[in-house]
Amino acid sequence: AGLLAGYGVVAVIMAITLLITVIAVKEPSRPPPRLSPTKPQAVLPLAAIVCGAAFLVALIALFAILLASLGAWLWPAVAVFIASGIVTVLAARQLPALMAFFQAFRSNDFFWTFATRALVTLGIFSILPFMELYFRDVVRTPDAGAASAFWLLAVIAGAIIPSMIGGVLSDRTGRRKLFVYISSAMQAVVVSVLLFGLIRSLTLLYILGILYGIGYGAYYAVDWALACDVLPNREEAAGRDMALWHVSFTLPQVLAPAILAGFLHFLNEPGHQLLGVSSGHDLGFRFIFGSAALWFILGTVMVSRIRGVR
Repeated sequence: AGLLAGYGVVAVIMAITLLITVIAVKEPSRPPPRLSPTKPQAVLPLAAIVCGAAFLVALIALFAILLASLGAWLWPAVAVFIASGIVTVLAARQLPALMAFFQAFRSNDFFWTFATRALVTLGIFSILPFMELYFRDVVRTPDAGAASAFWLLAVIAGAIIPSMIGGVLSDRTGRRKLFVYISSAMQAVVVSVLLFGLIRSLTLLYILGILYGIGYGAYYAVDWALACDVLPNREEAAGRDMALWHVSFTLPQVLAPAILAGFLHFLNEPGHQLLGVSSGHDLGFRFIFGSAALWFILGTVMVSRIRGVR
């Protein structure tokens, strides 16, 4: 019943958001496009067939690597994934229409903005999906689900004020990158504390959650503004380029848990060796916290490469 109620609340919120968007956004009327004379049906280029087939093979190999227990077939599957990925890219370069779709990445500022958001999102979702396991296995709280939900609530509470104030200050000062520096640094510090301390105090964990949320809110206060400022063709292709940029938010949410879950289980379970290091003693949690800190640091470095925004 609780789960259904939660889905119901989400559905209501989405419906309200859709209604507000339809009412508030007034699109200018445009004349209908001129119909061109009927052209003979184009034949699908060979490069497009090769690109699609290779991409499908790469996708199947990736799912097999992430979800299946391949054993001795793991490295052959990795080789197939890499080879098909290379073929996909080479074939795609022979398709002018497809390359035109991704031409926003030719802009230096757009590319580094995309990379920055992807890395910061990767850092965030390197730890959020695993906090319930952390409360269960490290903190050993009786109700890990409720504890992790309260921790997420602390993150959201910490993010509210910085997200509002950060946006206003960013507009008044004309600075975007400064807030990315602050947010990434704060989130990196919090996960570093978790990495080296493996905190077991609920009170301290909730305080860290609030601090983490402050960094989280400071970043998302300027996230969209930063992307809008670096769009290479905002007059004619703003929707397409914003859709491309949004992939840097959605894709890491899928990849981070899928990749790190295996490492977490492998390194937490005693009896394994990785690069000469024995598993067990919550090594898996140290690994995911360390990876999150690395992504935040790299995101901070990447944002310095953006030249057209202060």
